Amino acid sequence: MASLVMLHQQAFPQYHLQSMLLLYEFRGLIINLTIYLFLHLLYQAHLTRIYSVELERAKAAHLNARFELLKQQVNPHFLFNSLSTLKSMVDMGDEHAGSFIVKLSDFYRHTFENKKNDLIPLFEELEILDAYIFLLEARFENGIRIEIVFSNSIRQTFIPPFTLQLLIENCIKHNIVSLEKPLFIKIFENNGTITVRNQLQPKKKPELSTKRGLENINERYQMLTGQSITIGRSDAHFSIELPVINRPRTERNNHSLLPSKAKR
Repeated sequence: MASLVMLHQQAFPQYHLQSMLLLYEFRGLIINLTIYLFLHLLYQAHLTRIYSVELERAKAAHLNARFELLKQQVNPHFLFNSLSTLKSMVDMGDEHAGSFIVKLSDFYRHTFENKKNDLIPLFEELEILDAYIFLLEARFENGIRIEIVFSNSIRQTFIPPFTLQLLIENCIKHNIVSLEKPLFIKIFENNGTITVRNQLQPKKKPELSTKRGLENINERYQMLTGQSITIGRSDAHFSIELPVINRPRTERNNHSLLPSKAKR
């Protein structure tokens, strides 16, 4: 600015030097403030983007932690009941004890293989369920009857692991299962949903419930799809409708709940 003042004074000597100094000093101040404000806004925008990404990552980490907790909430009583059933079969010399051990092994092998997956194909879930149903039939004999009716197309859709197992456990927990009064459970495709329905025959002394089973499933669907399950009840039946998941998102294939914005 001093150089500009000197050049201006040489070109136009009629202007007062002090006035020119004040004028150029004011102009310099305005220009510097403008540049400073522009750089400050750029810096703040950069910080905002960084904070936004970190916030999304923190949210994703929190969701992952919650989701992992939900996946670990598979009823441990099933293992104890299965081992108790196996002991009874061995004590009685049941010829199906060997098959029971194989199916129990298959079930827990699938459990360990899929425990890190957010979603698996429905046909894989049904393979896991087949081993689980065998164990239930060995335990309850003809006291439980489970019918599964699905088209080939819906078998290619996806489902959170062990969802159907948890729903069957929920049916057994709240209803009478006996040879005199068998429990009928039907799993089928219904108006674009996967429906699990059982007839109502409540226990006279219901087991202590934490009411976390259905909440667990509902939270998993909300986290993965943004949709909720539908609970239906009539005088004769109780049903759960699960939204059909046609294909997993890219993030799900990577076993992460991290939003795409945060990844970028």
